[in-house]
Amino acid sequence: MEMYFIYLAATLFLILGIGDLGRSFISRSTTDFTTGEVLSTWSPNPEAVKRGNSKWAIFSYSINGKKYISKNRIQVSMTTKVGDKKTIRYDKKSPEKLYSFSIKRGVLLCTVSVVLFVIGSFKLL
Repeated sequence: MEMYFIYLAATLFLILGIGDLGRSFISRSTTDFTTGEVLSTWSPNPEAVKRGNSKWAIFSYSINGKKYISKNRIQVSMTTKVGDKKTIRYDKKSPEKLYSFSIKRGVLLCTVSVVLFVIGSFKLL
């Protein structure tokens, strides 16, 4: 029974990883990167809650000399603080819109998926 859960998790990670890689590939000509400063953060649970929590941030950034404030929040690490500088991806046509998908996360999710498939195939658990 636990092998089904391993295969289910592996499939889910593979789908999420391919989704991130696909969106990165498709949007490579309509998005660009810049450095932004965290203006505010928000967590659905109190920050003291580490398990199952996330942190979301609004950024201030400059593109071609014009300042922008993001209209949407993107997920950041739990250690991120107001004032931190981060590399962010924005839409070239609508610079106030930020994207949170990444090639690194897509590769990581696909790698975890392959490891889980190997564990399931060779019954290593």
